[in-house]
Amino acid sequence: MTNSQNNLDGTVAVIGGGVVGFFIAYRMALLGVPVTLVEQAGPGSGATGNSAGNIQPASGDDDAYKITLGAESLALWRKHLPQIKEAGGIDYQEQDTRYLYASINEDEESEVRRILDDVQAAGLHAEWVDGPTAREMEPRLSQSITGGMLHQDCIQMDPKLFMAAFANAAEAAGVTIQRQVQAVGLTVAGGRVRGIKLLDGNTLECASAVLATGAWTLRVMSDWLGYDLPVEPYGLQKLHLGLGMAAPLNCAVRWNGVNIVCRRDGLVHAGSRFDPAGFDSQPSPDTQRWLLEQVAEIMPGFKPTGVQNIAAFAASTPARVPLVGRLPGIDGVYLSVPSTDGFLMAAVLADMIADLLVNGKTHPLMKRSPLAQAKPR
Repeated sequence: MTNSQNNLDGTVAVIGGGVVGFFIAYRMALLGVPVTLVEQAGPGSGATGNSAGNIQPASGDDDAYKITLGAESLALWRKHLPQIKEAGGIDYQEQDTRYLYASINEDEESEVRRILDDVQAAGLHAEWVDGPTAREMEPRLSQSITGGMLHQDCIQMDPKLFMAAFANAAEAAGVTIQRQVQAVGLTVAGGRVRGIKLLDGNTLECASAVLATGAWTLRVMSDWLGYDLPVEPYGLQKLHLGLGMAAPLNCAVRWNGVNIVCRRDGLVHAGSRFDPAGFDSQPSPDTQRWLLEQVAEIMPGFKPTGVQNIAAFAASTPARVPLVGRLPGIDGVYLSVPSTDGFLMAAVLADMIADLLVNGKTHPLMKRSPLAQAKPR
């Protein structure tokens, strides 16, 4: 589609250089829309680069709505990844990954079976396996495992390498990337956004602005536009564990809220644990011990050879429902803010925003977003 064929008249500015912002800019460019992405640091330098790199529907304590949304996003990832890889020119070490959602007692088994029902209802490939079958697949698993869901519709990749490739692919598609540039506000006239104020005193003129600002959304909306939105920084701590000379794990494991996944580079990502410090989250010896205890309990046969503690943060939204859509009260302002599963949800949020801006269509699953109730102070 060329720009003359879409419903937009002018440049779309995307603020935020994480995976969500880049996916939105990429999708808009593929539709022939002039788009400029403003990022104050490197691509994926924040929450995205410190994530597990999982595209994993049912990545948390999700209900049927979130799992359905995640399944749609996974399908879109699979659609776009070949072109991104070809244009990006960087091996970001993606792999299809099997995830065992383990249970060790009746209560856990009941919850995992609920998730299995929702995952299967969303059309994803998953099945129940008993404890002996799980240990046959991965002998290092605990004897205490009574069974679990084997989720086989997941992808994992190195998030930092992926974002470097994605930036290349976005530019090849026509995205203008303003690197090391900080947005500090919006210019609004006649009830419509007119531009993005930059720290250097310049203004980037635009017809529409998409805020993909993640954990900073509350500050941005409050300081720039006088809106209070229920988005908070959600501190997360995680570990990268060495395998040494041991064989890679035969499957990833989720148990007690912790994902344990073996990357193609040989590191094992284990996380996350909530840190109430939010933006001020720092690596903690106590969290490191706790995460290592979870790994040792569910996978006692795995003996990590090295430990790196990583502190990061993501956005937290009510009930982990994305804030996505048009901001009431100001024409031309849109938000796309996932919760703690931004890497998974980036593709579907990008499609939602692109279809809304270009075609005026509202995605059915957008109706649960609390953004429609947003009001200025």
